[in-house]
Amino acid sequence: MKDLSAALEIIQKNYETYEEPVPVVKEFVMGYRWFMVSDTNDRLSMSLRVGQEKSFEEYEKILKSFIGRPADDCVYELIKKADPELRTIAACLCNLLSKPFNSTERLKDRRIIRTEGRKFDYDVKDKKVGIIGYGLYNEVFLGKCKEFHAFDFRDPKGILNYKIGNETNVYPENIHWHLGENALLHKEVLESLDIVVMTGCTIVNNTYKDILDTCKHAEIRGIYGPSAEISPEYLFDLGYNYIFSASVKDKEAYYKSTFAAIPEGMDLSYMDCYELRRD
Repeated sequence: MKDLSAALEIIQKNYETYEEPVPVVKEFVMGYRWFMVSDTNDRLSMSLRVGQEKSFEEYEKILKSFIGRPADDCVYELIKKADPELRTIAACLCNLLSKPFNSTERLKDRRIIRTEGRKFDYDVKDKKVGIIGYGLYNEVFLGKCKEFHAFDFRDPKGILNYKIGNETNVYPENIHWHLGENALLHKEVLESLDIVVMTGCTIVNNTYKDILDTCKHAEIRGIYGPSAEISPEYLFDLGYNYIFSASVKDKEAYYKSTFAAIPEGMDLSYMDCYELRRD
């Protein structure tokens, strides 16, 4: 987890600059999709649950040992363990530690511009575009760019629809699909992209740097989602030039939705969404 250690160094400099108290861990949530952590100020951060995990009993023991402790101490302990099955926890805690410095005013201090919502104000016409983690940017890309490539770990039956009659049609249409495997298995496609936007869960499964390096010709190199709330300076220094992220507005309202017998599946409606770029 050396990459998270590098991110943590940048985050800690912000704590020193702003004389901000380090958040103290209050509780964790292991949701069916999201892993979450909140601090004693009821700020909540999350990371998508991807990759190999330990048993619930092992996680429970580890997580209980972190309650009431400074979040940065917990991250350092996880980094020392160097256990990839603990990476989701470490990434989520890094998101929590980054949160106090992602306000418009503090970002402006560091020459980062924050705009609210998600507009993706870039020209995609005649561009070859790739989305890694299919679903959120369809209306921005589909039918508006030269080629639209979608990469996702889910297999086809988790995404595609088939209409079978005298002929077979596959939906959604007009998308080049790369499903059920790591996007890095399609390096020739990644290398050809003009625009790439990847889910923040690539941070959680530790593929984000390799994907970014492979998309070396892309003009726009973006990362999106609540999992990408980690230090924007760290991401920009790596080579990203577009970030879309989101922060839960009301922890208890979001918990109520998450813990419902039939979850709403409207996560972003409970969040302040924002885009970041360097000035």
